[in-house]
Amino acid sequence: MIPTIQPLAHDPLNLKEITIRRLRLRLRVPFRTSFGTQQERDTILVILKTHDGLIGVGEAPSLVAPMYDEQYIWSDYDVLQRFLVPHIPTTITSYTQLQDETLSSIKGHHFSKCGIEAAYWNLVSQQTGESLKTLWGGEADIVVAGFSIGGQSLEDVLARAEVAIQAGFRRLKIKIWPSHDVQVIAALRERYPDLMLQVDANCAYDPFNPDHQRALKALDDFGLLMIEQPFSPHDFLDHTRFQAELNLQTPIALDESVLSVDDARRAIEMWRLFGVEDKLIINIKPPRVGGYWQGRLIAEMGYEQGIPCWMGGMLELGLGKWMNVILSSHPGCRLPGDHLQPQPYYERDIADPLPSIQPDGTIAVPSHWGGCAVDWQAVEELTIDLHTDKR
Repeated sequence: MIPTIQPLAHDPLNLKEITIRRLRLRLRVPFRTSFGTQQERDTILVILKTHDGLIGVGEAPSLVAPMYDEQYIWSDYDVLQRFLVPHIPTTITSYTQLQDETLSSIKGHHFSKCGIEAAYWNLVSQQTGESLKTLWGGEADIVVAGFSIGGQSLEDVLARAEVAIQAGFRRLKIKIWPSHDVQVIAALRERYPDLMLQVDANCAYDPFNPDHQRALKALDDFGLLMIEQPFSPHDFLDHTRFQAELNLQTPIALDESVLSVDDARRAIEMWRLFGVEDKLIINIKPPRVGGYWQGRLIAEMGYEQGIPCWMGGMLELGLGKWMNVILSSHPGCRLPGDHLQPQPYYERDIADPLPSIQPDGTIAVPSHWGGCAVDWQAVEELTIDLHTDKR
């Protein structure tokens, strides 16, 4: 079931320098989920420089605290310095070599690995002249833009929804948690009866709590695209059993539960065992699964098995958002993704240009390597810490 696609071959990449930078940025609008509120956040850049002048940049968009999963900015910055960067080959001959000698050398820390892997693909794209879209099996020239709303109150959600719709977004995702769910979605559906609408619970519900069961089942009344990750990340069984035994008609989308291609395979097999495979959707976040190639394999599996996939986001900078847009052009990504908010997302970004929404609610997929140039002055001024490994 797992696809056996081979990455594109390339000439050896001879590294001169590897730098990791920790940047501090400020969001223009606070972002709220069941985990908490963020106004300011740090992120990590991995920068690979070759002897022939190529520069590859990738983002490891860890959060400031272990709220989304066990990873957070300090753990990923530390593991990059101590364990991953020292194991990056000075001469990289293939993705398989990078995977075997570096990315597989430690357990977990997928966000850190994604930063290295993204920088590597940028180098490959520049060296070979092939776009990331081609390297990752993309086909679409445009993708539908989705908007994620983390409002604290009904009034806040409605106000943000109106801004998004006026900006042209055709799909809204609403962050929900117990007591902030059915009434909010009912009000949105009444105001926007034809809008593509979905919800994201970020593991906030208990499958055995009767009140939680009733609230989630009540969401069937609103014609949602999906309910994303209502239960614990480690619990495939309760997600599937809830879907089947409560006859939940709204598909469940797995996010935090899928940390690898093999997790995606297990999810598909579990939904099939319960006879509800038409109610499964898989969210792909490259940092969560260890990189863009792993995300591409999940999209390929979804395409082959008839399971819809879509691209999520981790508050990435414009550079990471562009990469997400590119991967979402894969035919396995059949649903709108969380590609961007009304820009500028941060008070200052490092990408030029930033992704932008077109009047029809879509984003054009870049045909060149990564969609943007890096504003190195912004990188320097936003950096609060760095580590360099000379080769």
